[in-house]
Amino acid sequence: MESVYHSQLYSAAGSAIMSFDPVKQIHQHLCAFHTYSHDRSRHVEAHHFCTHLSPDFHQCVIYDSENPHARLIGIEYIVSEKIFEGLPEEEKKYWHSHKYEVESGLLQMQTKRFVPGAIINFAEKPAMANLQKTYGKTIHTWPVDVSPELPLGPPSLMMAYTSDEQVPHELVRERDERLGMDTEGQKKRREGYLPSYEKNNDADAWEKTGRGVEFLFMPH
Repeated sequence: MESVYHSQLYSAAGSAIMSFDPVKQIHQHLCAFHTYSHDRSRHVEAHHFCTHLSPDFHQCVIYDSENPHARLIGIEYIVSEKIFEGLPEEEKKYWHSHKYEVESGLLQMQTKRFVPGAIINFAEKPAMANLQKTYGKTIHTWPVDVSPELPLGPPSLMMAYTSDEQVPHELVRERDERLGMDTEGQKKRREGYLPSYEKNNDADAWEKTGRGVEFLFMPH
């Protein structure tokens, strides 16, 4: 009981005496799925809460759900095609494309439940047109699929899907039903306004090597 009281007191005092300005800059909630670079049989629902630092650079904190007590599982940096093309060749292997996620309808904006579908579609159009040509670098620090209680083990580089056969369709159906989303419907809508786009083949390095990309830790 004492710990509950302490938490309530801490929360009440926090907003009165501290600034949360970086967090207040979050203005976009995106929901998709990530798969482990080293084990693409494992899939994690990922809720991105993003801040746009510039038109070419976004930063997102990632939770495992949209609930108030969701677990913070990782981060993602999102850059424009222009920035990605300027990265060193050795760096590019850590980045994935968003073309398939966007065009397939898997990546969706999540809104409050009472927002009409027409408003969601209107808001999504410019967002998805922008994200279609972006690239992400994603690190998960909490493998909630195997260690739900604590963030155990090393961080993992995560990837996005690039084709239909990689998608955990049952998980997508469950997500859509739970959150009121329509992946197939969004796919059809986006076909009507997204331009044809060929991703940069320097992204999604695992497609060429067939192996997961791992971080290299230099000894002291």
